[in-house]
Amino acid sequence: MKSKKLSRTVQYSANDMYALVSDIESYPYFVPACKSLEVIKKRKDGDIIYIDAIMEVGYGFLNEFFTSHIILNKKKFTIEVVNSDGPFRKLNNYWQFIDIENGSEILFEIDFIAKNSFTGKVINLMFERVFSKYIFAFESRANKLYS
Repeated sequence: MKSKKLSRTVQYSANDMYALVSDIESYPYFVPACKSLEVIKKRKDGDIIYIDAIMEVGYGFLNEFFTSHIILNKKKFTIEVVNSDGPFRKLNNYWQFIDIENGSEILFEIDFIAKNSFTGKVINLMFERVFSKYIFAFESRANKLYS
């Protein structure tokens, strides 16, 4: 299993960063390798929104679809994502946004096990490079939206 934890301080509020990351339908416009995203189910229960979405990702000659089960908790500024198909046997990620003086702290965790396939082997090899681009994309988007 591959995993990574990241803590990053940004000049934007926890509310702004939560809004940016929870706007999953905008991902094809700025998230690397995200070609499309379709929400297939969405329901709200108080402060919590449950979403099922299909994301198409492509990198070079690879192209895959996978389903994400997403829990958005606006009151706690958290986002939990579990993927159950595609090139992963397991893929979970978690975001938390905490207000601090002059901005917010972003906590991000990702754990995954790629399937034992050609695509899975490529994902394992490229994990560090793609992870860095992924985080940078959210920071760049925040700068574009909130500066």
